[in-house]
Amino acid sequence: MTAKSSFDHKGKKPSNKPEGKDKNDPKKRKLSNASFSGKDTNDTTPANKKRALKAERQSHRRHATTVRSAKEIWNELRIKSNSAETNSKLCSELYGLLKGKIMEVALQHDASRMVQAVLQFGSAEERLETVRELCAVPNEDKLKGSADKNGGHSTVNLAELCRIQYAHFVVLKMIKYCARDDECVRLIVKNLKKQMTKLAVHSVGSRVVELLFATFSSKSIAPLKLELYGPQYALFASCNPSTDNDDKKNPSTLPTLASFVENNPDKRESTVTHLQSLIQKGLDKSLTGFSYFHSLLLDYVSVATPNDIRDFLTPALAEHSLHLISTRAGTKVVCDCVAYGTVKDRKKILKCFKGYTRSSLLHRDAYLAILRMVDVMDDTVLVNKMILAELLQSPDTEKEDGADSEKPSPILDLMLSDTGSKLFLLLLVSKDEMISSDDGKTSYRWLKNLDPYEIEVLHRNPCVTENGESVPTSKKVDETRRQELVIFLKELLVDACVKHTEELMRSKAGSRVLLEVTEHFPSYELFSAVVDACTDSLENKRPEKSGEKYLTILEDPVGHLTLKHLLLSESRKDINQDGAESLARMLYSKFQLRLGEIASSNRGSFVISALLKVPSVTKDVKKALRGFKKDISKLAKSSAGAKVLLDALNDK
Repeated sequence: MTAKSSFDHKGKKPSNKPEGKDKNDPKKRKLSNASFSGKDTNDTTPANKKRALKAERQSHRRHATTVRSAKEIWNELRIKSNSAETNSKLCSELYGLLKGKIMEVALQHDASRMVQAVLQFGSAEERLETVRELCAVPNEDKLKGSADKNGGHSTVNLAELCRIQYAHFVVLKMIKYCARDDECVRLIVKNLKKQMTKLAVHSVGSRVVELLFATFSSKSIAPLKLELYGPQYALFASCNPSTDNDDKKNPSTLPTLASFVENNPDKRESTVTHLQSLIQKGLDKSLTGFSYFHSLLLDYVSVATPNDIRDFLTPALAEHSLHLISTRAGTKVVCDCVAYGTVKDRKKILKCFKGYTRSSLLHRDAYLAILRMVDVMDDTVLVNKMILAELLQSPDTEKEDGADSEKPSPILDLMLSDTGSKLFLLLLVSKDEMISSDDGKTSYRWLKNLDPYEIEVLHRNPCVTENGESVPTSKKVDETRRQELVIFLKELLVDACVKHTEELMRSKAGSRVLLEVTEHFPSYELFSAVVDACTDSLENKRPEKSGEKYLTILEDPVGHLTLKHLLLSESRKDINQDGAESLARMLYSKFQLRLGEIASSNRGSFVISALLKVPSVTKDVKKALRGFKKDISKLAKSSAGAKVLLDALNDK
């Protein structure tokens, strides 16, 4: 006889649950009403006993009834579909319940959200009253024997609130939503005075300090910043107002830390010692991700000696460098650590950047750290391996298909970037090369590609003191280091300039790199690419973009200047050797029949005038333009480019 199957005719296994049981059976509920009525029906299960015990324990808390009612309002208030009027009405009701009890409620981990809701959705008056209550000093009546009733929090002030895990979110809401109220700002700053050195290195309080310094104005938080520099600074700063030119209009402005130490050199040692202690505590708490900590490190660097940076700061920050380059101040600190650090510490910093070279070069601040490492590190083999080798590969996000000749250069995005292009400019230009201006003054050519702040950061020959003598931190000659690094990128740079000539010529950042590559690595392929780009643009082979008029390179605001500077660079070299590659000759042979057409435009006239300055083609260009001289004379009355070209043609 066949055994009976354990499955029914529909293929489902029959349930073992007894029939007649409703899914809403009270025994299945987590906490039934019987638990509150005193019946023992549902109190037998361990889970319900635990919940009942928790509910009974919460009922003995201070303001338990108020908190329970406030939670119901808060659950309605946090609905995103509420209208502004509904939120205002609910918040007023919530504030009415919490008024006079805000500090005690804020200290409860499950009730602080109600206070946050009042600060977020409340009116300006409700926010101000909430801030006043949180910032108020406790009365003597509240202090007498009330510690037990308030769970030991009767003497809690705003600074203590900042250190509590759940309560500090209330302070964050205060800072965020009350920053425009001057009275609220004054109360918050007043209550946080004499507490900053503790909060700045506290694992929870540091979050409050970060938002406080990022949200409030510099003028309002200036007294709080003074405390981070030590008690002597706050004491003597008021007696030494700033004498900087920028602060003469406002004599009440407090001096910077560097100016204070400069005016009080006897306080430098105690200030540096205090900052070292504070920085070490911050490093132990892993606070290197906060911007205010970066500013504190920069203030330390501004008053510390190169030996202090070498002996204390660089070893401490070597493995945290990647966290610091997110801000301008942090990047400056990393640059100084690289400049004055030992060989061992420099290698540690360099290894932190492995895999982050491209993203750092494209960052608005972090690129300076890469430039500084390339500029001072003697181990060029390690720099090529850790930093520059990453540039040989295309970005991971880029999907390349087709033939190799159609693939874009892996450094194209860097060449077109204002920050990434600085790396190539730093390596291409010698630091010993000088240029003369029109007024006869000479200056270093490499400084022309950098702004004043970059020049300050990338200062030459950083030195430390050893045995009473100034010793440079880098032993290798700058020119030797530069040549060893640029050789590694030579092929990649030339290939990128040949593949993307027109795109580089139309870019401000890219055109600078193209000029330097052409200057230092001239070749027939590179000059041909420039001529072909000009030819293609004149023949308008590229389709016009919708709503935009296509401009040739000779008419492009950046492109015509690029071509002009390429020709002027060649004119200074005075190439007369047979067989030597010349961009001017190639341009003339290609466009000798169209020089008149090019000279008919303002920007084209500037290009032709630059072509005339190349000695090898001057006579030929003048001969080709002899028939257009009258037309150029007419245009010279209204065109600056035609006037310059006419003067060049008349110059013998």
